[in-house]
Amino acid sequence: MDNLFFLEAFLLFVAPGPTNALLMAGAVKRENSVKLLAAQACGYGIACACWFSLRPLMPPEAIQILRLVAAGWLIILGLRLTASARIKASKSGDAISVAATSALNPKAFIYCLAIVPMNIELRALGIFWVALLVMTAATGSLWLLLGRRFSGGKRMVERVAGAALVAFALLLLRPLILLVAI
Repeated sequence: MDNLFFLEAFLLFVAPGPTNALLMAGAVKRENSVKLLAAQACGYGIACACWFSLRPLMPPEAIQILRLVAAGWLIILGLRLTASARIKASKSGDAISVAATSALNPKAFIYCLAIVPMNIELRALGIFWVALLVMTAATGSLWLLLGRRFSGGKRMVERVAGAALVAFALLLLRPLILLVAI
């Protein structure tokens, strides 16, 4: 794992989305932060276990297409987020909602099939699973802190998060740009 891997993973999981909105809402409601982070880890852990088990069945061409689609979607979300307020903190920020939302979150799919190298040995996937849990705990903690700090306008945070989404999409396209250049 190199520093670029950690940057890509950080940008992916720090980007706004339903799980992070629930974490922020939980912080606003003063929910138990440890319980929310554990629920997030469980949800992402379950999702990644499913996606990692499907990796051997995915042809390399399908992964490149999925990477291109994911990058396009992230660019759209990032541009939309920088143009208008998109973070909506849900009324429900409980741990069950966080776990279910994390398990269904497409970020786990993008992480497992687009960021984690495809040529990695099966037994080495455990390291990437642990990296996922550490990264989601770190980024989830940031969203919890954000929820505690911002009670009013979150406009600047939304713009920064939108820019991070676009930056992540460009990093995700990096291997495809190299293929086109050859």
